[in-house]
Amino acid sequence: MPSLLIVGGLTVDRFVDGSTAPGGSVLHAGQAAAAEGVAPTFVTVAGPEPEARAGLDRLRQIGQLVVQDAPTTTTYRHGEVDGRRVLLYETPSEPLRAETFDRIADPEVALLAPIAHEVPAPLVGEITARVRPRLTVLLIQGWLRRLSVGEPTHPVPLDALDESTWATFGATDVVVLSTEDLAESAEDPFAQAAEVRARLGPAPLLVLTLGTEGYLLDDPRADRVVATVPRRVVSGVPSVGAGDTFGAVLAIRLARGWEPAAAAAAASDGVIRMLESRR
Repeated sequence: MPSLLIVGGLTVDRFVDGSTAPGGSVLHAGQAAAAEGVAPTFVTVAGPEPEARAGLDRLRQIGQLVVQDAPTTTTYRHGEVDGRRVLLYETPSEPLRAETFDRIADPEVALLAPIAHEVPAPLVGEITARVRPRLTVLLIQGWLRRLSVGEPTHPVPLDALDESTWATFGATDVVVLSTEDLAESAEDPFAQAAEVRARLGPAPLLVLTLGTEGYLLDDPRADRVVATVPRRVVSGVPSVGAGDTFGAVLAIRLARGWEPAAAAAAASDGVIRMLESRR
């Protein structure tokens, strides 16, 4: 099994019914990795809240954990407006520090999945220089959010990210994002993928997920962008964590030597199984 490092955010999630639960990219991606038979190493930042402590306990049950302590954990309040998920950014945490990664054994694949400000873009290069993964996969939703405490999150225009951030993304192996992250861009997914590709440069494998409509796969080695629509659609259940699940399965299958098209299909199937488990 490939050794996997998952870096990202743990959250305290608050719901409209008053309930709370741990969440975040590390938890959802970790559960997907466990379903693939992989025990990851996690690096995250968290505070002392009971929900955060419960989330850390879950991560320890899945794999090895390195946690950077902070006064608070990133907290989101979940809601819905006109059938669309709305996240209210309630409490920030702290960014990870480069020295936190000094305790990490070199993994075959690193999955970096920030959900707020816990992985500043310049840290990506420092992480890969310290742990030297063979494959680096970025879930870039955390860099595409406008975050202000007490306000709903909003996608930022692609032009809002500076050239150095895009250069950082372009120097990795795989970039995954969702049409939800691109609400400020053109509505056509092919145009969105072309916009992102123009900024990334020619190197990374690019996957744009389309929710229940499938995904676009832009493999630089291929001569066309491929659209894939799933035969099964799971509706009526929360889709929280779908992108993290997709990214984790994709990273693991690529690390196992699967071709990108087959790895992306397996990632889509992994999301479907995860959603079906919530029925």
